[in-house]
Amino acid sequence: MSPVIRTNWLLLAIAGLLGFIIYMHSQQQDGYTPITKLDGNRISRILIEHENTVLARLQRQENGWADLASGNPVTNQEWITRLLHIARLPSLHSFPAADLDLEAFGLQPPNYQLRLDDQIIRFGGIDPASGLRYIQLGQQIHLISDGYTHYLTPPP
Repeated sequence: MSPVIRTNWLLLAIAGLLGFIIYMHSQQQDGYTPITKLDGNRISRILIEHENTVLARLQRQENGWADLASGNPVTNQEWITRLLHIARLPSLHSFPAADLDLEAFGLQPPNYQLRLDDQIIRFGGIDPASGLRYIQLGQQIHLISDGYTHYLTPPP
């Protein structure tokens, strides 16, 4: 067998092995657990508060979402989708909130509070070392990506 053919067979084998590794990696879960067990398709109420002021009070209706303050339907479905997705964000790190100074994490008082049905998510400050956001659910503090926090402000 000539060296060129041998090299081609070796390169084909390496390409096949790399393809198999990529396929197996894509089949595995990322290892992170979501911050809540809520299913976005089953959430029926959303409440957003900022500094004890209600920014949005939304209710799922048969034909979509409605703003309970005005009674008008919510026309920005992408905003609703992003809010519902917050329930499934991965917790990148978590630790118990007991005996901790919540004010140091920006959680006392929280910057924002998001209530999805009966689950309350309190949004705090940003960890200076990692750039991740502190949130509190019950007695647990989680670090999450900060890519969704701006959705807590209702669109005009």
